[in-house]
Amino acid sequence: MADILSMTGFGASQVEADGYLVKMEVKSVNNRGLKIAVRARPSLGPCEKKLRDYLSAELRRGAVDAYVSVERPAAAAARPIRAEAARSAVESLRRLAAELDLADNLAAGDLAGIPGVFDLSAEEPLSPEEWRPVETALRDATGQVKAMRLAEGRALAEVLLGQAAPLEAFVAETNRLAPRALERARERLEKRLAEICPNGFSAADNQALEREMCLIADRADIREELDRLASHIAQYRQAIREGGEVGKRLEFIAQEFLREINTTASKTNDTGIVQGAVRAKLAVEVIKEQSANIV
Repeated sequence: MADILSMTGFGASQVEADGYLVKMEVKSVNNRGLKIAVRARPSLGPCEKKLRDYLSAELRRGAVDAYVSVERPAAAAARPIRAEAARSAVESLRRLAAELDLADNLAAGDLAGIPGVFDLSAEEPLSPEEWRPVETALRDATGQVKAMRLAEGRALAEVLLGQAAPLEAFVAETNRLAPRALERARERLEKRLAEICPNGFSAADNQALEREMCLIADRADIREELDRLASHIAQYRQAIREGGEVGKRLEFIAQEFLREINTTASKTNDTGIVQGAVRAKLAVEVIKEQSANIV
């Protein structure tokens, strides 16, 4: 059996190269299509397209969040200081220290942690050379996501295959109960007519009864529904065995399951068949829920 893939996965990587420190996180969850969100500092600039293209090719479907942090070497990472902002921050801190009777032991290094002191707008986008460690981290983190998707996909395949059994049982049980359901319909009709005509049926009444039974039998004919349901089950098993990007296909088949089950139950109006339909629909709900997490 070929593999199917879940849409859920997480990967994290950290790469140090040439004085650069790159931290990368990639996570993926369910989504109808492919949606990629990128958070990065400093800006990826032209390199962001490379990242998006890579994630699109590797993950195909899901809501994908990528977080990238790049710490440049000291010389490359130098940022202009906003002098006025620094002075204002120092004055405010010293005034607060005096009010609270605290020691005034501010050091120049303390300014680094004060928001607004450094001009972050001066950060340059990544150059093609700086992209290399980012690419390494991206491949590593994405590989972890794919491995998690594969492991979960294999588990989902077993769950999905298990739901075929209740559907097949419904087809078999309905085929067994259908003839008796028609007999019970005739018995109910004869009982009702006996209440209306306590003195017995005339020849015309018997003819009307036979005509009505023919109409009931025609309306309650569920052979086509059961044949289609059996065909859908075979397609369902085949799709899981073939693997690949089958999530949307399985969701479509699940809708067809519901259509045939509902039609069968409504046409026969038999208690045993309706109860079997409820069990089969519970299996279909599991299929719909799990298929929504498959690529």
